[in-house]
This record gives sequence, C-alpha cells and structure tokens, in this order.
Amino acid sequence: MPLDPPLSPSDHQAGAGDPVVTVIQYGDFECPYSKDVHDIMDEVRGKHPGLLFAFRHFPLRPHPNALHAAVASEEAARQGGFWLLHARMYENQLRLRPDNLAAHADAVGLDGAAVLEAVEKGEGKAAILAQKRAGVRAGVRSTLGLWIDDEWVEEDDLEDAIVDRVIRTLQAAGR
Repeated sequence: MPLDPPLSPSDHQAGAGDPVVTVIQYGDFECPYSKDVHDIMDEVRGKHPGLLFAFRHFPLRPHPNALHAAVASEEAARQGGFWLLHARMYENQLRLRPDNLAAHADAVGLDGAAVLEAVEKGEGKAAILAQKRAGVRAGVRSTLGLWIDDEWVEEDDLEDAIVDRVIRTLQAAGR
C-alpha cells in the first residue's frame, strides 16, 4: 500500500532535497519504541546526507503526555525550532508533562511561554489527530515502524530494512 497522503511541504522534513531514500516516522514523543526508532534514524541521518527524513505525529492513548508534546512541537515549528524541541523531548521522555514542556523549549532557545500557552489551549490538536488518523488509514499500526520510500516496515522487519533499504542504498549511491 503506498503512502497516503504523500510527503508534502507541511511535513516536518530534514535532509536531502534530492534524496536517494525517503524515510517517514510516525512518532509519539512519549513512546519508548518511537524513541528507539528516533535514535537509530538520528544516527543514520548524521552519516548519510542522501537521506530525507520526515516526522508525522502518532500520539498513542496510553501515553498521557504524547498529545501535549506534539502540540508543543508544533508551536516549536512555528518558531522555527521543530527539530530542536523534537530532539530535546526524545532525550527527556520521562519529563513531558505540560509544566516541563516550557522548560524544554527555553533550554533550546525557544519561547517557552508560547509553547506552554499553545499546550494549554490545545492549539493544532485537531490537525495532529488528523495526521494520526491518516497514518492509520495508510496502514500504520505502531510507532515501531517507518515508511521507507513507499513501503511501511515495522517491528521484527524494521532493523533489517534500515540496514538493507536505507544504509546500503545510501552507501551504494555514495551518499
């Protein structure tokens, strides 16, 4: 099943403008599996400039702070600091209560008061949940997975796919 919706400028993207491989993570800032995927992809991104990486929200109900963290990240994006807060929240996964999010934003040079206000108002919450629903319709079932080019790969197959379809492809292309 192809990715639907396709990658667009409204997605949070980092990396190559002319990618060899495109990877999309549907993530939850409070999920340990999502953090594992983040950590692996962060390492790959640092070594391979031919990778385009995108992040979409997939906050899970069992994680009470995931939706707040997603709202905070969207406010960070409005301030031009999505990836800064993204990394900070994954590094501090056990401290994502709304009262912590402003401090995380301040720590990476963003306006923490604006982040807290956005969280308190739930700004962008409907769009975040719509993004999650679109992921479900596209076949996303967990945060332990990635779209690699046009295929969803998850759980037991993920590690081999990252090596074979991402790293080796990038190495073969010299990027």
